[in-house]
Amino acid sequence: MTLAQFVIFFHIHAMKHLLLLCFLFTTAAWADDATTDKGTRISLSASASIEIANDEAVVLYHIEASGSDTNKLRSKVNDISNTIQARLKQEHGLKLTTLGRRMEVLSHYDKSSGRQIRDGWKLVQSEQIVTQRLDVIPDWMNNIEASGALLDGLNYRIATATLENAQQELRLQAIQQFRRQAASLSKAMDASTFHVLEMQTSQNSPVFPMRAEMAMMRSVAADVSAPALNAGEGKISVSVSGTVLLPDKNYSAE
Repeated sequence: MTLAQFVIFFHIHAMKHLLLLCFLFTTAAWADDATTDKGTRISLSASASIEIANDEAVVLYHIEASGSDTNKLRSKVNDISNTIQARLKQEHGLKLTTLGRRMEVLSHYDKSSGRQIRDGWKLVQSEQIVTQRLDVIPDWMNNIEASGALLDGLNYRIATATLENAQQELRLQAIQQFRRQAASLSKAMDASTFHVLEMQTSQNSPVFPMRAEMAMMRSVAADVSAPALNAGEGKISVSVSGTVLLPDKNYSAE
């Protein structure tokens, strides 16, 4: 046998052994998977919830001016906005955001000409305050109205950090409840163990409706007493659902 023939013979036999090993490992893996899937599958769900005091407020307001002279409109809106912002900058623990500014056309329909006739312009600037200083909200609202702005709404909610911490704690509680249910069922089925095949979690965040009635409030003087407000509470819940596998067991018919 030449050297070239020996090399070819060696490679052929090596490949045969390699293919045989791959087949054996694959067969063993299939056998493990088949063994894992054997048993009784049971779907379970659990949940945990809590009510938490709202600790953050969102105040929406806008400034508007109407007329035929756009320069005067800009000046009026800018003056009111600057006054409010200068007042709020003296405070701490708030976030002030300008949501938008738009110039609208004021018009009426003229029957004789059959078209819209422009009467003037209206400039509107919308702003938002977010704060966790709930005790000062009534005074801020009075100052905003006294400066010439109009309140659009007040919304109390649970702050993001508070919400995430509560959801994390509730998620752990729901998972523990899920495990207790699985253990109880395993015991009822005379099974000493159970295997969690899959698990999903979901959370329901509280809905915070905007209190539109605040838009109806109008303070006619700076010394008007502050409104009485109640932040209320929000309910947070977390649900866990999944499937557990109990080992096969034969039961007596008696």
